[in-house]
Amino acid sequence: MVSRTGSTAMASHPARPTRPHIVTLACLLLALAAVAQLAALPLTSWHQGFFHTAASSFAPTGGVAFAGVGSTADLVADLLTAVLALGLLALAAANVVGVNGARIASWATAPFLACCAIVGVARSPRPLYSVYSAEDIDRITTMARDDMPQWLEPLLLTLGLSAPVAILVALVLLALPPANSFFRRRLPADPPWLAHPGEVVPMSETARPEGPASAG
Repeated sequence: MVSRTGSTAMASHPARPTRPHIVTLACLLLALAAVAQLAALPLTSWHQGFFHTAASSFAPTGGVAFAGVGSTADLVADLLTAVLALGLLALAAANVVGVNGARIASWATAPFLACCAIVGVARSPRPLYSVYSAEDIDRITTMARDDMPQWLEPLLLTLGLSAPVAILVALVLLALPPANSFFRRRLPADPPWLAHPGEVVPMSETARPEGPASAG
């Protein structure tokens, strides 16, 4: 739009306010929760491998078909966890720059990842418990824990429990008033209008129709 002096009036876009510390912390917590779940997936598979190796010297009592179904369900759960974790990483990056849609998507998807983390903590080598007798299970567990590193199970427990807590805290932080102000969409202001050199007049004043000069 051209002013009376021939200069172009540009619409002014208000700058987004400085990102609050709580938003930065929330995004960091979401990213850490996602990384923790991605790291737990291979560790969980490794952990279960010790049980399956120990169980190879014991004769199963039945339930082999259910064991196969259990293994398939575990694989599907791991794939879902990986997809959710990668998606949460992307949402954390979008939240940093103030994309409100990413904040809404975080509230919708992050609880599912928290549920996956809780299930991962509670999940044991499930097929073994449906295939072997109780006495054999005790011996399998003892053999597996003797072979695995002592830090493996505590680390899996820490990763599994810290992820839901981090997600819960992050979602609460994203709902606080300072975060709302940061994510709120701001409409562009009226462009200034140069009426005379060195003088700025708001557009609302210059938009009035000009009538004939009154005689008087």
